[in-house]
Amino acid sequence: EFSFRADTDNELYGRTNNPWGGHVSAGGSSGGAGAAVMSGMGALGHGNDIGGSLRFPAAANGAFTVKPGLGRVPAWNPSQNSERGILAQSMSVQGLLTRDPSDLDLAMPILMKNDPVDPFHVPLPYDMGARNNKCKVALSRETPGFETHPEIYKGLDLAADALRDAGHEVVEVDPPLILETAMAGYRALMGEVIELLGPDIRKLGSSEINRIFDEYFKQFKPYTGTDLLKILAKRSYYAREWSIFLTKYPLILSPFLPQPFFKPGRDLEGQEGVREVLGSALWSYSINFLGLPAGCFPTHLAQLEQGAQTINVQLIGQRWREDLIVQSMKTIRNRLGTFSNELWSIMEKNN
Repeated sequence: EFSFRADTDNELYGRTNNPWGGHVSAGGSSGGAGAAVMSGMGALGHGNDIGGSLRFPAAANGAFTVKPGLGRVPAWNPSQNSERGILAQSMSVQGLLTRDPSDLDLAMPILMKNDPVDPFHVPLPYDMGARNNKCKVALSRETPGFETHPEIYKGLDLAADALRDAGHEVVEVDPPLILETAMAGYRALMGEVIELLGPDIRKLGSSEINRIFDEYFKQFKPYTGTDLLKILAKRSYYAREWSIFLTKYPLILSPFLPQPFFKPGRDLEGQEGVREVLGSALWSYSINFLGLPAGCFPTHLAQLEQGAQTINVQLIGQRWREDLIVQSMKTIRNRLGTFSNELWSIMEKNN
């Protein structure tokens, strides 16, 4: 509902199931796209991402995605009743989910074609010279304030080793201000949401989505008035610090979530549920606030107590360098593979 859950369920159509099984959410808000692609319904799934809605389904279902940076993919909703708020304009982007990163290489140039209905689209080519670019990669392992599961560390190590073996220098170093950037971005977005979407959520939303938004507003206290204007002004400071860092390290390998993907309906379980689902996603919504591109991709299949599920991690790139992210995901794919065949074997056994 309202494209603001990291799970996909609503009163009108019901739950979207993860093809790996009922023990893990399909993610959201583009959970249907992730589940459809990985189960074999199609090669490409469309989604949009204001705080993680491409990357959550990729992580949940074991898919590949690249969240484009601000201005890379033209976007406009012809059925909208009014223009979007400034944060929705600057944080929300359109993208694709696939079973293989090579499909992103084929499809992203089409998605990025110029369209004058989006006056802020930047008509740069997709290919900016990623082939044989053995850039330096920053490896950041931790999510501030949250414990990291051993399987996430394993995924980071597998991806880092694949990049090293392909000729990249991988250095353990943290980018600047990750916690501060993330909280600033989410509190700012909640300030816009409560003002522009709040009445519709109360009027049209289910009791479940209203409970979830109530918890969002508690955990990410919305900036309002002058405070909102000040944090929007400070956004350029955060973006500048990251831009300087990315000049030295054009790619950042990071967790997406600090724990394996959560169970269905976890965000309905009060304070701790929302904290696990969204509070721990610092590496997700911080990147939307900065307007940077980021890829999410699987590294291995973990046999957990609740069942098998893929482990995904994230690659963050310099502005305009979606091509470098996808090329690096292909490098990692060459070493670690994809996971659709394993999934289809499980689906066949279950049928």
